[in-house]
Amino acid sequence: MSVKSELRKALIAKRKSVENKEQKDREICRRLTELEEYKNAKTVLLYAALPDEVNCDEVISAALSEGKKVALPKCLDKNGHMKYYFITSTADLKAGSFSLREPDESCKEVTDFSSSICVVPAVCFDKKNYRLGYGGGYYDRFLKNFFYISVGLCYNELIQENLPADEYDIPVSLVITD
Repeated sequence: MSVKSELRKALIAKRKSVENKEQKDREICRRLTELEEYKNAKTVLLYAALPDEVNCDEVISAALSEGKKVALPKCLDKNGHMKYYFITSTADLKAGSFSLREPDESCKEVTDFSSSICVVPAVCFDKKNYRLGYGGGYYDRFLKNFFYISVGLCYNELIQENLPADEYDIPVSLVITD
């Protein structure tokens, strides 16, 4: 098992035992929506959280009610390729790859990412904004060609000093914790 795989396994176990998760999720989401970069974005790229990830469903609802365009990713294959699709509510999401909620077939693909902010999930982040993902490379492939603000959401107790990073690992612009 690689160093990243072992670290991923240990940190996922630690994340599953985060105390006061709902309160921390609300605080992280509040901090996200108070960012100038969020306020200025016309499109917000979000994710549908797994049960132990920072849940940003409140941000999905808030962004839609503020008149922002909201898009979520859909995994296209097992080779790390994904695309974003606009949603009009969480009702547009259905079970998809890796048991994630993904936009359904009726949703329109995002082709213009200007004036957008991308919120990125991860197992954890380090102090240099590198992320430890799930090993599929989906977000690294996407972020390589995304030239706008990217934001990681993470519980404070999961922030690491340094994560192992390869040449294809892309750090986010900033990380928000509780």
